[in-house]
Amino acid sequence: MNTINHDNYTSIYDGIEVVDALQTRIADIKKTLIIVTELDKWGYAYADGKWTIKEMIQHCIDCERIFSYRAQHIAREDSQTLNFFDENAYVLTSNANARKPEELIKEWTNLMKATYFQFESFNDETLNKIGKVGDREFSVEKIGYVMAGHSIHHMNVINERYL
Repeated sequence: MNTINHDNYTSIYDGIEVVDALQTRIADIKKTLIIVTELDKWGYAYADGKWTIKEMIQHCIDCERIFSYRAQHIAREDSQTLNFFDENAYVLTSNANARKPEELIKEWTNLMKATYFQFESFNDETLNKIGKVGDREFSVEKIGYVMAGHSIHHMNVINERYL
């Protein structure tokens, strides 16, 4: 849990403004999800113990909400340290496999749009604010890059291992 090197996510969008990264990922993600739908792979897991695509998308939705809150928390200078979360426990209780693919797509797409507008409202001073998540420090801007890169990472996993 949370041993991930976030630099792997942030490096996906080197040289691109965070709001542009958050916006452009939406079309890229939709392309992958169209292929998943055409191939009817939503319930597929590439190995025993691995998430289905529905579970992976629900994980991305959960992460989007959590990281968006973290960005808002830091942007508003809340001094309390935020906790990590156990993504596997979240997936186990998500009921993702009972959801319709179109519901997952609609929810995630609208959530990503909301995140884009959230970050568009932040000025440079706000983007540079630093806060703590567990024992790590993040700027608001870095959280935005993590969000964008995390979602693209999972689309890459789908393309490489599921399709």
